[in-house]
Amino acid sequence: MLVSVHVPKCGGISFQHVLRGVFGKKLWLNYGAFNERESARYDLIPRGTRCVHGHFRADTFDDLVPQPDLVTWFRHPVDRVVSTYFHFQRHPEPANACYRALMERSLPLEEFAELELMRNEATRYLAGKPLSAFRFVGVMERYVDSLKLFGEAFGCQVPKVPPLENVNPQRMTTHYPISRQTYDRILALNSRDLVLYESALAGLNEVAKAGMA
Repeated sequence: MLVSVHVPKCGGISFQHVLRGVFGKKLWLNYGAFNERESARYDLIPRGTRCVHGHFRADTFDDLVPQPDLVTWFRHPVDRVVSTYFHFQRHPEPANACYRALMERSLPLEEFAELELMRNEATRYLAGKPLSAFRFVGVMERYVDSLKLFGEAFGCQVPKVPPLENVNPQRMTTHYPISRQTYDRILALNSRDLVLYESALAGLNEVAKAGMA
């Protein structure tokens, strides 16, 4: 089974459409049934599932699925945090503790970034697993290249024009325009995620370079 870990604001909604094209009705979207190993239940997985995708920790299915093919996507940690901040302002999520804190306390960006659940979120989702445990790791900033490598890794076709969903319609630049001070502060709060991101990017470059050799 392919187990796709959707780190929030790292392209998971767009990737969901790719997985739907590959697996069809055998794709199960797990956004709430369970999100950690301790609460995982085999009877909640629909019969015939070959791929599961959603917000859950990378070890969630370790006791249920023998040797799953793990995949995930990363995004530069500053962009992830800033994107989440503006996403919550466009799309209310009352069940989300960070959303409630943002709305109830009218937090500016830097104070929102200091919330514990906003720090090193990708690292938490990996649940202690090294990148080597994943069969594929995509990078949002290299979306087209990453999708191509995903198709090659799993022997499947991916869209020639990749879908891009859940983007901020008001953002006109590649990166959010924030001050250098704010950028540096958010980056410092996500140092472990930065290490993961740079490792994933280096791995992607190595695979792409090997393919060109």
